[in-house]
Amino acid sequence: MIIPPITSQYLNLIKNSSFGAAIAYPEIVAVFMGSALVATGQAIEIIAITLGIYLTIGLAVSVFMNWYNARHKLVAR
Repeated sequence: MIIPPITSQYLNLIKNSSFGAAIAYPEIVAVFMGSALVATGQAIEIIAITLGIYLTIGLAVSVFMNWYNARHKLVAR
């Protein structure tokens, strides 16, 4: 019963937290939004790649938690 709310909280942490961007993903932001943007000058493509990485992380957490929820669901009597 607790797994779906935990899934929502994990996804909220990934998507909405500046804490996560400051601690967990600074290398993604620094590499793609910093050095790659300066080197190539293609802002739209660099932003799309960065957004794709965040989307992939979010989808991976969602798929894993859905699998975990299906594996540990309660059996109705």
